[in-house]
Order: sequence, then C-alpha cells, then structure tokens
Amino acid sequence: MASQNKKRKYNDENRKFKQEWEEEYAFIERNGKALCLICNSSVNNFKSGNLKRHYEHLHSQFSSQFPYKSELRTKKLNSLRSTVNNQIMFMAKFNEEAGAQVEASFKIAWNISRAKRPYTEGDFIKQNMLDVITTLDPNNSKLLKSVSEIPTSRHTIERRISEINKDLELKLEKDLRECVAFSLALDESTDITDQPQLAIFIRFVFEDAGCHEELLDLKVLKDTTRGVDIKEALDDALKVRNVPINKLVSVATDGAPAMTGKNVGLIGLLTKDEVIPDFIPVHCIVHREHLVAKYFNFEHIFKIVLKIVNFIRTNAKNHRQFVNFINEIDVEEQPSDLSLYCIVRWLSTYSVLNKFVALLEPISEFLKTKNQSYPQLEDDEWVQDLMFFTDTMEHLQSLNISLQGKNKNISEFVQNIFAFQKKLQLFQKDVTSKTFNHFPRLKEAISKSAIRLEVTQNYGMKLSNLFHDFKERFSDLEKMKPTIAFLLNPFEVDVINKGFPLSKNILKETAAGELELIDLQEDEGLKIFHKTTKSINEFWKHVPAMKYGHLRNAACRILSIFGSTYDIEALYSTMKFIKSKYRSRLTNQHLKELIRSAVTNYQPNYKELVANVQIHKASTSHDE
Repeated sequence: MASQNKKRKYNDENRKFKQEWEEEYAFIERNGKALCLICNSSVNNFKSGNLKRHYEHLHSQFSSQFPYKSELRTKKLNSLRSTVNNQIMFMAKFNEEAGAQVEASFKIAWNISRAKRPYTEGDFIKQNMLDVITTLDPNNSKLLKSVSEIPTSRHTIERRISEINKDLELKLEKDLRECVAFSLALDESTDITDQPQLAIFIRFVFEDAGCHEELLDLKVLKDTTRGVDIKEALDDALKVRNVPINKLVSVATDGAPAMTGKNVGLIGLLTKDEVIPDFIPVHCIVHREHLVAKYFNFEHIFKIVLKIVNFIRTNAKNHRQFVNFINEIDVEEQPSDLSLYCIVRWLSTYSVLNKFVALLEPISEFLKTKNQSYPQLEDDEWVQDLMFFTDTMEHLQSLNISLQGKNKNISEFVQNIFAFQKKLQLFQKDVTSKTFNHFPRLKEAISKSAIRLEVTQNYGMKLSNLFHDFKERFSDLEKMKPTIAFLLNPFEVDVINKGFPLSKNILKETAAGELELIDLQEDEGLKIFHKTTKSINEFWKHVPAMKYGHLRNAACRILSIFGSTYDIEALYSTMKFIKSKYRSRLTNQHLKELIRSAVTNYQPNYKELVANVQIHKASTSHDE
C-alpha cells in the first residue's frame, strides 16, 4: 500500500523536450532547460503544463499577433531563435576571452610567487607586455586590448596566489591518501620579525616506488619553542592535512634538544604518543657532518686567519686598498678578494681558508704596508699546519656538498658517509708515509721546507680522531647497513645464514618477507633487470607487487626516509628572501602561501582554477 502512495520524482520520469513545443509555446531547449524565445526566461522542468502556463500568462498577445502554424509565426520564431543563438555565441566568445584573461592572471601570479617577488609586480609585468606588443605589433589592437584587461592588481595577485595554494594543498592531500609510506622532517627558525616558524616537510612514496617531497605545513610557534609546542603544532598540521599517520616510517630533525630529547623533546613525546606508530628517529646527516667538521679545528691556525681576514674585510679603507693591491699583482687563477667567516654556513670555513691560502703571499706583503706584524706567516711549521688544515677541510667540504640536495635516497647518504670513513683511513696512511698525495697544499709547502716526524705523527693522530668522531656520530647508520644493502641489492642478502635484514619498523610480516626474498633471488628476469637499470627506484617499480608485495612495500618504506633536513634549510633561505625588511608585515598565511608556491614540485591546474572564478569583465576602477 505504501508503494502505491509513493510520490513520483521528476528525475525518475526521464522527461525530454518535445520539438512541437517550440511552435506551440515558443520554447527551445538550452543546457537542459526550456528557454522562452520571447522573454529569454528559463523553465527547469520539461512539462507541457508549465510551458503552457508561462506562455498564456505572460505572452497571451503573441498568438493573436502571430497565429499558430502560420508563415508569419514561423518567420518570427526563426528570428527570435537566431537572436538567442547570436546572444549565446557572443556570450560564449566573451566568456572564452575573459577566461583566457583570468588564466593569464593566474599564470602571472604563479610566476611572481615562484620568483619570490612582491604582489605589486603584476602591473609591472603587464606594462612590460603592453610595451613589447606596442613595439613588435603596434597594429594588433585586439591583442593590446586583451592584455590591458588582464587583472593584475596587487589584491588580485594576492587572491590568485591564495587560490593556487588551495589547489596545491588539494593535490598534496590526494597524494597522501594514495601513498604507501611517508616520513617527516622538521626544523624551526625565526623570521625577520623574530617569530619562530616551524617547517614540516613530508617525503612520501607511491606504490610504483616514486618519491615526492613537499612542504606539509609552516606553523607559527607562539612564545616558546619547547618540544611540547612543536608536538602540538605537528599534531595540528597532520590533522588539517588528513595525513594517514599509520603510514609513518621516520622523523628527521636537526638534533636540537627540543627536537631529540627523550623525555620532553619532540622525538620523546612522539614515542610516548599511542596514536603514533613505531618510527625511526633520524638526526640530520648533514648537520652531523657539519658538527664533525666544526670540532676538527686548529685553533692556533684559524684564530690568526680570522684576525687577519677581519682586519682587511671589516675596515672599508683596508678592504678597498687590499682589492686594489690584488688587482695590481694580476696573477691568473687567483681570488680577487677574501671571504668573511659565517659560523652558521656549512661551507664557510673552507671558503675562508682556501682564499687565504691562495692569497697568502699578497696578504703578507699587504700587512707589511700596514705595519701589521704576524710572524706566524713566516713560520714554516705554522704554514704547514695551515696547509694541512685547508686540505682536510676541502675533503670535508666535498663530503658536505655530496650530502646536500633535494630528493636524495637514504642509501646515498649512508654510502657517502662510510666511503668517507674509509677515505680517512687512506688519508691517515698517506700522511704517516709522507707521500701526501691527497694533501696537495701541504705537499707544496713541504717541498720548500722539511717537515718534522712529530708533525706528521700529529697529523695522523688528528685524522685518527676525526675518523673515530665520524664512527661515533654515525653509529646508527652502521645498524642501517643491512637495510640499505637489501634496498640496493636484495639478491646478495643471505637470509638463511644471516637472517632477515629488515626491522619491524620496515616490515612487520617477517615470515612472509623471508619467503618472498628467496623467491625473488631465484627470479632470473629481475636479476637481469637489476644489473641493467641505473635507478634503484626504477628497479623496485619493476618488481611485481602481486608476487613480492611485502618486499616492495618494505622498499617503499625505506625509500621514504629523510636523510637530512636540507629541504628545510633551503626553505629558510627562501623565507628570508620573501619576508625581508621590505615585506616584514606579511601575514603568516600569506608567507606560507608564498613559500609553498616557491618550493613546491606541483603545477597548478589553471583550467580548474579559472572554472572556480566568477568571470566578469575587468574595468579600470575594479580589476574583476
């Protein structure tokens, strides 16, 4: 009985527009609606009664003026239909042109944000475009008009970048839903207004072993930067972006106490949090290498070097005279100036030493003209120490450069660190045997004056201490060696005699992983592909997920691990450029939008962005 009384729904009736309604009621179909040719009103439903009611109530005189099925009525309806079609074509053309102008404004806004330029650059860019068109094609009035109507005001560019940012965030959230594993990297620094900004980067890996690094969020910490403050900001960022926390693999930090503390630091708080799964804490490898280099010092050398450099560089007159002195010498392949030392810059020490050594003789001569006495510059053993120190810092600088860069796999960091440890042993042998093949500056200095046995023994001890410092600071990477070996070459893993190399953080189903690994090692096709492919990501992409699902998932989890916080260090350099003393009043939201646009790997979907904007003609008084 209830089914008999159920009301019919219009959508269930599948009504269609009937052609005879045009003759009877002067209606045509447009975009799924009935359009009146006389008044251009629309009727949603294709019901004869609704069209008839509209026609008789509003256009009752039309039938008397144009009788039904008369030639006069047919001509009138054709004329009205033609007028409507022309209007529709005109509006379509106008919307197309307006849409192109809006899309152009989005592209201008995108390029401004990528170049880290102010919002006001929009009008500057448009004026340049107009000047170029006027010069190259002055008769193209249509193009000039179209370009002049592109909305580029400061507020428009600001809104465009905000809309682009929303689009980028949606892309990120979509990818995070589809990824199989991710890791986090965090660091904190203050901007020009002394506001602490917490940058959170996320590295996620898809099922095909493709890696992607993106800014998850930039959070402002209020008063303090304690571990609990960082934890609250991270929790909020994970919640806002709907991050699937069960896919977390590792968390990388810069090693500050607020980050790594076991009790009240971020790592300690995350470990205690029952919602957070077991993860691998990572201390940024680049920071650790920098700490090793920082504590490898010859204080009696660097103190004198800095004193001389500061005497020359910090006094404008001395600096100017020194540069002129260098230019007068005119020696090829010689630095034109000295570098100032900056303790927070990773490569600053070597840069200072390298230029100082290259200009050692001119510096000595210049200091004499200034009546500055530094007897160390004439001391052979001091000069030998200087050369040894500079050569060693050059090796450390080469390692530092190899560790820098975006989208690096953890395997690259591990390989570079352990390769350098072996190089240190080689350097130690090179020094104690007095061959000095890897210390060219020291070798040249010794050719001018002999070196004592005690000095070479001291150098060997210095290198030995450096080696043990590396070994101690990177002991956790030693434990990761079997995991990295599995990632790079699973065919060499001896699972029977040495056991399965992966921890529970990487693969929980150890038994299934062991069986799959044995099957994988007997797969001749994959063996051949592994030997020919140049990318480890490409190899694991080629491994069939149906047959080796556990192993492939484990490889993706390893690939997701951040080895350093390099992305964040690069972000803070970008932040200093964007939020400078000239733009110190940028809001935190705008700062985050500009930084995301500057560092992202995504590209905006312009067509979708334009579709979401209400298009209307720009005017001189109001951009949109």
